[in-house]
Amino acid sequence: MAVNELDLLVFQMAVESVRSLCLSFNDKAAEIAARSRGNLLFDVRIDDDAEVQRLAAIRYRGGQIGVLALDRQGLISRYCVVDDTFSRFIAPLENWTSMPVSMQAKIDVTHHAGLFLGALRNAGHMLGN
Repeated sequence: MAVNELDLLVFQMAVESVRSLCLSFNDKAAEIAARSRGNLLFDVRIDDDAEVQRLAAIRYRGGQIGVLALDRQGLISRYCVVDDTFSRFIAPLENWTSMPVSMQAKIDVTHHAGLFLGALRNAGHMLGN
């Protein structure tokens, strides 16, 4: 399934309109989801990466996923839209987010987040915007 160019444009416009707002990364991701009519799936930390400290995903109709990366300087510096070929990396992160906070505290998903970021990079995404 190819990424719909209109959905990509709407996602990009939402990212650019929210990027400079004085909000937390989670609030920015939620605002981008709202402005682009998507559902925020997760917002997770990335440990031990030289460039990225957080990763968020937004689901759109048709199975497309908008992905946002927060760099080490605290800026949304990278983003992309992918299709459902990444679902096996997204599912554990989405499942973790749906758990109560008390259970989230007992489960470390940083490994899954790192795998997802690695898969995105291997596919040519998250190389910079």
